[in-house]
Amino acid sequence: MKTLLVLVGFWGCLGMVQCQKDSVSPDKQADCDLPLACSDTRAQPLIDELLRTPKANPAGEVWLYTWQGQPAYLVKSFRPDDFVKVYNLNNNQLRYVGAPSGGISGKGDGKCPSFTSEATGGCLLWRDPR
Repeated sequence: MKTLLVLVGFWGCLGMVQCQKDSVSPDKQADCDLPLACSDTRAQPLIDELLRTPKANPAGEVWLYTWQGQPAYLVKSFRPDDFVKVYNLNNNQLRYVGAPSGGISGKGDGKCPSFTSEATGGCLLWRDPR
């Protein structure tokens, strides 16, 4: 009986500890050096799309990275089996590039495999406040 109580107590303590890792790369979650880099209005259509979906827990996010010399927007929706999507700008229009992670396998859609290793300067642009 004591063993069961110890195991249940231990399991309960583990449940209280929550660790969130960036699905792109944990070392890329540092804040931006320049505050202005975190206020890119070109990501507004991505934010509007997340706001049209039901509230998620944890909240959806839009991150700004530099990838292949261009701004890249990473969208995390946090619903089960959703892809973590990457968009870039093409003629000032947001264009879906691929998903470096997420989906049923957790490995994305294979369309942008270099994003995880090459993207730099991760900066949180927006987190769903709902």
